[in-house]
Amino acid sequence: MGRIKIPYVERDGILYPVLTIPKDMELSAVGKYGLLWLSYMKENHKQRYRTLARLGCINSQAHEVNEEAYKMLDTITSQHLKKHPPEHPGSTMEMWKLREQAKSIAEEVVLSDIVYQYH
Repeated sequence: MGRIKIPYVERDGILYPVLTIPKDMELSAVGKYGLLWLSYMKENHKQRYRTLARLGCINSQAHEVNEEAYKMLDTITSQHLKKHPPEHPGSTMEMWKLREQAKSIAEEVVLSDIVYQYH
């Protein structure tokens, strides 16, 4: 297994590690589903959560979960809308209702299949 190269800074003869998170991987950059996954892992898989945090890759993993979740959400929403076309395509309310229904169904699948899973 390769070693993680961590930069150090010297203060008063003591070396301190410089631990930073890249700007693109800050906690705010992991997104809605990434944050939900972080919470799930912290509560249900504490050891894995701590290991990923120590290795410095928990935010990148959360970011990947978020990306995967949004891709699946878009795919399922599109498929649902194709299978259930509106009776009156000119009706704004009907279109809104169909889109909300599709989004709700897709989000249930995303949460169970991606977010609430051990990664």
